[in-house]
Amino acid sequence: MRIHWILFFYLSLFAHRIVGAGLVPAPSFSAGEISCRFGDEVSYLQSHASLHPQSPRSVETAPVVSAGDPIVAHLQAARPIALVHIPKCGSSFANALMHLPGLCPNLPPGFVFYNKAKKCALDAKNCVPVEQKCPGSFSSEGRYSFIDHSGIGGMYQSVVKGHGIIMLRQPEHRLLSAYYDLQHSWPWWYYKRPARDALEFAQVVSGCSVRMLTREGKSSDWGHDEPGPCGGPQPATAAEVTLAKKRLREGFVFVGLSDEWALTICLLHAVFGGNCQAGDFINMNPGSVSSYNISELMGFQDVADGALYEEASSLFAGELQRYGLSYEACQPCFQQASAPESAVGVATKELSSVAKDQAAGSRV
Repeated sequence: MRIHWILFFYLSLFAHRIVGAGLVPAPSFSAGEISCRFGDEVSYLQSHASLHPQSPRSVETAPVVSAGDPIVAHLQAARPIALVHIPKCGSSFANALMHLPGLCPNLPPGFVFYNKAKKCALDAKNCVPVEQKCPGSFSSEGRYSFIDHSGIGGMYQSVVKGHGIIMLRQPEHRLLSAYYDLQHSWPWWYYKRPARDALEFAQVVSGCSVRMLTREGKSSDWGHDEPGPCGGPQPATAAEVTLAKKRLREGFVFVGLSDEWALTICLLHAVFGGNCQAGDFINMNPGSVSSYNISELMGFQDVADGALYEEASSLFAGELQRYGLSYEACQPCFQQASAPESAVGVATKELSSVAKDQAAGSRV
C-alpha cells in the first residue's frame, strides 16, 4: 500500500514540475511566493559550497572569534547538546555543530556528516556511531538518535534546558518543503492515504515546531508509520504556543534560522568559537523541488509556528546585535570558508556579493 502511495506521490510531483504550477521566484516572503533556487534548506552561499567536492577542511587562518576561556567554557557547559531537529529546517547544520572545537575529537579528516545514516557519522569509507566520534557531546536520550524528529515534551527539564540548539524556518516555506519531500510528517498511520493537496497537508501538519517543543513522542525518517509530535490530527493549541516560546527563550543556548544560513553560521562561531569552514555551508539534503509558490496554500497561514518563528527571529536579531554581527562584519567568516579557493572553489568576491544581496533583503 505504501509503495503505491509513494509511486502516486512521485507521479504527482513529476506532473507538478512539468506544468510548472506557478513556481515563480520572489525576492521576499512577503511577496507571496517563496523561492529557493539552489537547494531546499539553505542560502545561496551554502549551496555554492555544496557544488564542490565534499571533503572540506578547516581553513588554516586565524579564527574569526578568539576561542578564549569564556567561549570554551560556554561550549563545554552546553554539552551534551540536545539538538531539536524540526523537519526541513536544516539537517546540514549537524556538520557545523560537529566541527565546533572539541566536540568530536575522533572525526577523520575531511569528514562530512550524512543524515541518511541517522546514527552514523560518515566519511568516504566508514560508518560509525556518532557517540564514538563525539563522546559526550550530543544527547540522544529519549530519542532514536541525536538528529531525529522526536518531541521534547517530557524531557525538556532533564535533557534540553540549558543544552538545546534549534534551527527554525519560515513556516509556510517549511510546510511546502515538507509536502514535496514525500509529504514529510504526514500521518499516514491515521489517514491511511496521502494528503489530497498542499492545503490539506498544511492544515494537518501546521504547528509542527510548536508541537515538537511541547509534546512527547519519538519520530524518525518521514514520520509516516507511527504517531509523532509533528504530524497528527490534533493541532497546536494557544497554550502550547505560549509554552514553546517560553522554552525557546529560557532553555536553548542557540537559536538559528534556516532562512539566514550564512548569518547563523557566523553567529554560531561567535558564540562557540572555532573557524568557519566550507563544511558549514554544505547542503547535504537538497530538495526535489527548487522553488515554491506559496499560493498553493490558498492563503493558509501556520499561525502557531508563525508565532514561534517571530519569537525566534527576535532572539536571533538580539544575538546578532549582542555580538556585533552583520553581513559586513561576517565577511571574515565567509572568507575563511572560501579560502583557499582550491579547497571549495568559491571566490571571496562572490561570497561578498551574496552577503550584500541577502543584507538587502533578497532571500533564497
